[in-house]
Amino acid sequence: MEYKRTLEEAPEALQRFLAPFMEQLTTKNLGNTVELMTEDERAELERLLGLMIEPPRSFAPYSF
Repeated sequence: MEYKRTLEEAPEALQRFLAPFMEQLTTKNLGNTVELMTEDERAELERLLGLMIEPPRSFAPYSF
């Protein structure tokens, strides 16, 4: 359930994460935003983007 909720909330979480960076830019695009980020912030961006891009994982009944 937690995994599904995280996937559903990913687009909103990405918007909240990017908002402070976008406010600092005159030309607002993702490439310019990445230049302002620290290494840890880039890792968080990759995690959020991965949640939005990866299809949900199906779990086999005997996988546990």
